[in-house]
Amino acid sequence: ELEPIRPRTCRNRCIFCFVDQLPRGLRRSLYVKDEDYRLSFLYGNYITLTDLSDEDFERIFAQRLSPLYVSVHSTDPEVRSFMLGRKGIPDIRGQLKRLVEGGIRVHAQVVLCPGINDGGHLDGTLQDLARMHPGVASVAVVPVGLTEHRQGLYPLRPVGPEEAERTLEQIADWQGRFLRELGTRFAFASDEFYILAGKEFPAEEDYEGFPQLEDGVGMARKFLETFGRRSRELPGRVPPLSIALVTGTAFGPVMEKLARKVESRVEGLSLRPVVVENRLLGKSVTVSGLLSGGDILRALEEKDPGDCVLLPPNCVNDDGLLLDDLRPEDLALRLGVPVRVGSYDLVGAITEAVLAKGS
Repeated sequence: ELEPIRPRTCRNRCIFCFVDQLPRGLRRSLYVKDEDYRLSFLYGNYITLTDLSDEDFERIFAQRLSPLYVSVHSTDPEVRSFMLGRKGIPDIRGQLKRLVEGGIRVHAQVVLCPGINDGGHLDGTLQDLARMHPGVASVAVVPVGLTEHRQGLYPLRPVGPEEAERTLEQIADWQGRFLRELGTRFAFASDEFYILAGKEFPAEEDYEGFPQLEDGVGMARKFLETFGRRSRELPGRVPPLSIALVTGTAFGPVMEKLARKVESRVEGLSLRPVVVENRLLGKSVTVSGLLSGGDILRALEEKDPGDCVLLPPNCVNDDGLLLDDLRPEDLALRLGVPVRVGSYDLVGAITEAVLAKGS
């Protein structure tokens, strides 16, 4: 049996580090700041490359650890050094070039911090990275995530609706240019930008196979497309069943529309989206993947949970634990109804709940 990997930990002091913004009392694994190229290859974890040695590069080449996922944020050495909270770090452009020339494919990430690496800085970063295509295969641009637990940390501000709209326009301009010059859109904005700006998500084909799905790029569109394809498989009638669909505030309006569509097609089925406000991390954290068991319980206890509760699949880890170490079984015990972890296939999750009720 293989021993579990002991991850190398991060020595950076990033001004936007999400781990530094977590309250105490959550599951222990959340406080681990990993900076391990092995986990980047195996699980798509983003690494900065700041402490990669020559021996590490050689090992990556020898073992063909490709693709790797790299947090770039900025290709301007001064800006990147400031964002990572460290002086004297290697120039990321040289490191990426070395990986690419060694045959390693890279997916890059930019965490956008207003006033720091946006605007012209983002233009320069995208341009620098595009020069290394196809070795650098894609770039995800995501808005900085800020919780209410930032006491003593660098005073960052969140991306607002107008900034989100400007960034989307900026990325769209670059996508048009990249499509002409490289044959790919190359740079992709995360779903949060579209939600913040109140814009429709791009078409499925615009995501080019979803290379940055785990970074929240195209997850909403993939969910909607899967629903559209599978919805015709829904039965016309089921025994009376009420399902509570747990979601974060960002995806609440989308889930409400889908619920009404399903109800109009399936007699006997009631779908009630339960939009959970994130009190643990703060109202500005709107994604379902960062909902705690306590917040979910509070929201469901304030409303009727119905006959069954479906949790979003990304709010539990591989061990079935929510952020605060609660399990779906713990919620079921408190609520007195089954609590199931759903999937990105809403029709499949609903069908399973219907079958479980009938068994």
